[in-house]
Amino acid sequence: MACPVTQLQNIRFKDITVMMLSIDPNRVLVQWKLEPTTQNLKNLKFYVDRGESPSDYEQIAGPLSPYGLYEYVDTTANLLDMNKVYYYRVRAAEEVNGVAKQTFTSGETTWDGNLDPVGLYVVEEHYFYLRWVVGVPVLIYKKIHDGAYCTNCWDNILKKVTLANCQVCYGTGRVDGYYAPMEAWMSLEPDPKMEQVVDWGIRQSSQTDILFINYPLLTPDDLIIELKPNRIFKVENVRYPEKNRTTLLQMCRLNAVNQSDVEYKIQVPEDVRRRMVAELEEREKEREF
Repeated sequence: MACPVTQLQNIRFKDITVMMLSIDPNRVLVQWKLEPTTQNLKNLKFYVDRGESPSDYEQIAGPLSPYGLYEYVDTTANLLDMNKVYYYRVRAAEEVNGVAKQTFTSGETTWDGNLDPVGLYVVEEHYFYLRWVVGVPVLIYKKIHDGAYCTNCWDNILKKVTLANCQVCYGTGRVDGYYAPMEAWMSLEPDPKMEQVVDWGIRQSSQTDILFINYPLLTPDDLIIELKPNRIFKVENVRYPEKNRTTLLQMCRLNAVNQSDVEYKIQVPEDVRRRMVAELEEREKEREF
């Protein structure tokens, strides 16, 4: 006999933000967060709605998986009309066999307080600088913070990971560990090589700093994989240069991951690696003067 499906309880939106990323091309970033939960979210689907009035919406995206990043980039908004304002909201629908059982809706929001034209110019110039001048190709793996705990290594009593090399959660304590990778170009500074004497011998460590644009926002414990040398770094801390309290750029300190650590077991899409490295090598052949 099939087990009954348990409905989700008390799913609430913690936050929803809207940020204008660029005008050419049109890009509006919608991000949302849920209140922390340990329920299995596999039957949850997200839908993004947009309207010129908070009382009139149309669906522009969905269904989106709960195991993707809680964000969507709207490329269909008319950003050339400076007097036009869009309102956004997100709906989370619990669907079983294609039938919606219940729906949870966020509050509406718009991009008030986001980057002004000068800020947008700064971001777009840095994007060009990183993409076509000094940046190298990387993949960003955002750490999963919500959802079911790892059944292989998570101790519900101690509230911590008990296996150092768990390949189910990669040491994060959450199933799958990281969201799907995102392509980016970053400037990585030369990293000093250091050795430290510890109880078991010599520990080699390495750190580097990066400069990056304002999307996607990085947070501690996210992974950065530099594709050409296949080096993995973990974000230690992030500083956000701002204009009028709105993020312009990101300056991050990264710690190199030891090659014996479980993060090197993460599968990197080989076709993406080959394509992005080939783009870098073609750019290196071009004369700059």
